[in-house]
Amino acid sequence: MSEPQNFKNAYEEEKAARLRAEKLLETQSTELQQINATLQEAYDKLQDQQSRLVQQEKLASIGLLAAGVAHEINNPVGFIKSNLETLHEYTRSYTKALLAYQGLATEVSKADLTAAVTRKLNSLNQLLQSTNLEFITKDGVDCIQESLGGVRRVEEIIANLRDFARSDEDSKRSFGNINDVIDGAVKLVWNEIRYGIELEKDYGELPEIWATVGQLSQVFVNIIMNAAHAMEGQGKITIRTSCEADDVHIDFIDAGPGIEPENLDKLFDPFFTTKEVGSGTGLGLYISHGLIAKHQGSMQAFNEPSAGARFRITLPVDPRKRA
Repeated sequence: MSEPQNFKNAYEEEKAARLRAEKLLETQSTELQQINATLQEAYDKLQDQQSRLVQQEKLASIGLLAAGVAHEINNPVGFIKSNLETLHEYTRSYTKALLAYQGLATEVSKADLTAAVTRKLNSLNQLLQSTNLEFITKDGVDCIQESLGGVRRVEEIIANLRDFARSDEDSKRSFGNINDVIDGAVKLVWNEIRYGIELEKDYGELPEIWATVGQLSQVFVNIIMNAAHAMEGQGKITIRTSCEADDVHIDFIDAGPGIEPENLDKLFDPFFTTKEVGSGTGLGLYISHGLIAKHQGSMQAFNEPSAGARFRITLPVDPRKRA
């Protein structure tokens, strides 16, 4: 075979090989795109399921706290109602005194300063003594102030519950004080723990951090309730905050029995729980761990010497600087 023919055959073989390679690459590219689309769809579904789990856990927590929150709201509303009823009676007394003054003014205007005026004055003095006008004036102001305090208390409870229940889609990050967020979480669970739990706060001076308040409130509520359950409703919880460089630390220390060593590595796994069947979903700490991770923070559990369990949360002051 001549050299030109050999050259031609080699060229054709090379061309065919190149076409096969291009076709293979095209096929692989199409398959890769399909795989990527499938992975993206699976990822979107996973994100949606995680969001639903977060909301379900919130609803479960809200269900547990609903009775306590209703009780907390009912108390201030009760004394507001009582105070207003008292103020109503006071107003009636003021009205009687006012009518007596008006009667006296009428008699005086007639210039009939005889026995009628004397009778009116005597009647007025008796009325003032019987109604204790001076005491009513002072106590009336106190009742109004107490009522206003009750209204503010209701507003705080509702605001804290609203922040706690707000969905991730509605939550917006902003600068906030962690100590205030903890106080808000404590108010949400206070009716559940106040009869047997001693709560000690050791707050440090903290800078405001960039965070989603509702998510952090959910985490704090979960940890406090877990600590109370671990101590079976009797004991002491210490909440300590501090700042180190660009991080804020929050420690929750309980006086319970602590965590079994073999369970320390499982606490943040989904569906892991040491509670009895039907008493917990096993998602609370898992979701809390995920919410802290969203803030580029960390959440750890330890056994505290001479105490119970300690959960430490570390949050960056501004996670945007670490992105």
